[in-house]
Amino acid sequence: MVSKVIQFSQFHIGSLIVNQLRADAKANNNWGETDATLEKIYGSYLSACLLHDIAHAPFSHTLEGYYGQKRVLSEKLKNEIHDDKFSADLEDAKLKEEPNFHEYASAIMAFREYKPSLDRLGYDAELVARMITGVFYNVERETHQIHNCMITLLHGKIIDADRLDYACRDVWASGYSTSSVDLRRLISALHIKKCEKDYNVCFESSSLNEIEGVLNVKDFQMKYVINHHVVNYEQQLLTMAAEHAAIHFFPTVARENPDNPGFAALGKIVNIDALKGEVRTEVGNLKITNVSDDDIIFLMKQDSNNDLYQHWRSRKFEHFSLWKSRDEFYHFFPNVPKNQNLKNGKFKEEVLKVLRSKGYRDEEILINEAKFKCRVRLRQLYLVVANDVVRYTDIKPEEANSNKDIEFYYVFISKRDVSDREEIKKTRMELMEALKETMISLYGEAAHSTFREKMRDSWLCRLICGEKNEN
Repeated sequence: MVSKVIQFSQFHIGSLIVNQLRADAKANNNWGETDATLEKIYGSYLSACLLHDIAHAPFSHTLEGYYGQKRVLSEKLKNEIHDDKFSADLEDAKLKEEPNFHEYASAIMAFREYKPSLDRLGYDAELVARMITGVFYNVERETHQIHNCMITLLHGKIIDADRLDYACRDVWASGYSTSSVDLRRLISALHIKKCEKDYNVCFESSSLNEIEGVLNVKDFQMKYVINHHVVNYEQQLLTMAAEHAAIHFFPTVARENPDNPGFAALGKIVNIDALKGEVRTEVGNLKITNVSDDDIIFLMKQDSNNDLYQHWRSRKFEHFSLWKSRDEFYHFFPNVPKNQNLKNGKFKEEVLKVLRSKGYRDEEILINEAKFKCRVRLRQLYLVVANDVVRYTDIKPEEANSNKDIEFYYVFISKRDVSDREEIKKTRMELMEALKETMISLYGEAAHSTFREKMRDSWLCRLICGEKNEN
């Protein structure tokens, strides 16, 4: 088992990429760079592979938002690197909603803690930070094209070491079976070539099978693992339980932030400084060093009134999901346009109105957002076909229109001590019927008859309406 994890590591994949590019560079006159410059880039790249996730929050992406606002993290990173050109390039990246919370934190930690070591090895600490955060050279684009290619190969919008790492590792760790990916074959097809006036990362067309495998794995993970309704619900429970514990141990912070006490209190535990330093709680004067998953669980255990923690720990979930997937949602509400961003500022307010009218209290309802991120930015994926460099979307233009980020909502309702599955199914359908007009209002007009046809065709509807139809 250990050997499998090692071969999926980002550093291992990065090493395969560097070895491939060393051979590719010799065949392309080093793409105009010197041997010394390339070795410095390679060393910085492998260092970034090692340091890429050093500041993941406890429970990874679930709690990383407590690091603080991206605006504040951005200023911290700028202050660490203290370079005007980097600052300007970071501002460009922010326009594209990059980087993410843990990437800011990892870059800050890498530069703050490891710059002396990187300097001693002859590597570029700023380039390492750029690779971790995906901040490309725009101010100096012409003279840093190969640097930008290597940034793409760790934090790009195409197939990179990070994506290959967790695509393979998550398949192994989750135990599901989907498309396999031959990493060595895919990486052996990797090149850096000039397309028009810029150098770009590209793959030989002979590797299309492996590329499709990566895309299929990403699709499956995003739809059926990361955004599975139970995963979404469990993460919400964990977040609420962690905030409850944080309020217990930091009551003063909670009182000083009445608008969002849980967020402020948990932010005292989950922050960049706590990753390496020490945190003392207000209640009990407990010392937390190098905060981790176990520290959060320990605090939740000590919070004796934390029913949310008991709920999360037992896995005896007390709510059911009105719809269990996007496909099911579209089936029940055919008026909603498929594969479109469903984010709507009125969604929670309008859905709550309907559910309250059905006798549900706010504390019995959870409305969570989910984000289905696109597989890769396919227009930035290049292939070598008969010695020509072409975009992937030139070969498969239909893919360009279906590859987009989609925000979505799950609604969870209290079971109210009802354990009978058929009763829950009946309640689901009754509430879905009640929400019909709201969905039409939120997402556009549609013929009521279309909705009725869909509902009539479902066996759940027949379960509810069967007796009436027989009469």
